[in-house]
Amino acid sequence: MPLPFWQFAWAAIAALVLSFVGLGALWKEPKLTTADAQGRTITGATGLLRVGELTLRTVGLGVFVLTIGAGLFGTDVGGEKINLAPVSIYVALWVAIPVFSAVFGDIWKALNPFETIGLLFPEQIDGHPAPAHRWVGTAMLFGFLFLELAHPNGDSPRVLGYAMVVYSIVMIAGMARFGRVWLDRADGFAILFTLIAAIAPFARNDDGALRVRRPLSGLSAVTVLPGTTMLVLTVLGGTSFDGFSESPIYTDIIGRPRGWAAALPNTIGLSIMIAIAAVLYWIGARATSKVTGLDHNDAADLFAPSLVPIVWAYTVAHYAQLLVDQMQSFWFRLSNPFGSFDADGNPTTNWFGGATGEVDLNLINPDSVAWVQAVSIVVGHILAVLYAHDLAVTRFDHHHAARSQQTMLFVMVLYSVAGLWLLFAG
Repeated sequence: MPLPFWQFAWAAIAALVLSFVGLGALWKEPKLTTADAQGRTITGATGLLRVGELTLRTVGLGVFVLTIGAGLFGTDVGGEKINLAPVSIYVALWVAIPVFSAVFGDIWKALNPFETIGLLFPEQIDGHPAPAHRWVGTAMLFGFLFLELAHPNGDSPRVLGYAMVVYSIVMIAGMARFGRVWLDRADGFAILFTLIAAIAPFARNDDGALRVRRPLSGLSAVTVLPGTTMLVLTVLGGTSFDGFSESPIYTDIIGRPRGWAAALPNTIGLSIMIAIAAVLYWIGARATSKVTGLDHNDAADLFAPSLVPIVWAYTVAHYAQLLVDQMQSFWFRLSNPFGSFDADGNPTTNWFGGATGEVDLNLINPDSVAWVQAVSIVVGHILAVLYAHDLAVTRFDHHHAARSQQTMLFVMVLYSVAGLWLLFAG
């Protein structure tokens, strides 16, 4: 890292505290309301967007079929270097989509293969109302985090292929039972990416028109169903564990077990990190509820969207280098998705001419990546404080708005310092 941890930590604390004080003194009227989330229409873009949506749907469905085929029938070698499945899921899906969604809007809605398959089903099926919660989506994301961080063969194409089959069955069977609305309840990736896209300055309305709006204002239009808050906290805790599991401290605690012997401590560690993130947030929500008179759970759900910028920041911080390096690998693997080679080591397929390509690890200066990682954590927390303050000003009088966020500021400081420590310790 370009600077010592203590310098970054103090800078982060100062930035958060000064932001909080400045917002309390200067930001006395809401600027990120649902009306602001509507934005203004960019004329002349609708036709182009429809063509682009059709292209993205085709690409998304095609990559999905290739990935599941590579996982089930391709070379079963772990890692991202040979088979398309690991890099497609762990880099293109889990890292690239959320990073770009915060800039360009909900691109996953067009790329999502289940949204395309869902065109075969009605929005809702009469007599079969979908569950009014997102706990299924939360469970699906926890299962994914288990594969990524605890399963001993989580990078095995075959394991990923079977996991994709299970996920697909749950999504398609749910749509057959409840309609496309099931995706808003059970597709954990779609729920998460839609939340992150609410940060973006671009959005599409129900007519398909492109709109530009104030960044973060889309969070005010988010519907927080039961389970949504825990979904966000699960991802936050999972990303935190990803960093912590790479630190020497974690190795000192559990040693260096291999295979299934590591699965149990990793699962416990993952669960503990999620629990810590949840407890800290619920402490902040409890303090907010006492100041404002809101029910504790209502306060937690009300301010849950303020966690979304932090989730996005953690994604950038922990996976920036991975994104730069391995998105190159994703393109190379598309040319030979099944990872098949002849006796001389030459790829048997080279659809796009990239099967023999090599990842350029020096594409971006490592110092630049380090700065992006560290600064993204600080900026993400400042954006969280900013949105939470705007929401408090919208819902409460100025005196209660400021007081309601004091404990939550302390929670944000803890999140920020912990995030930086995990980044430095990894």
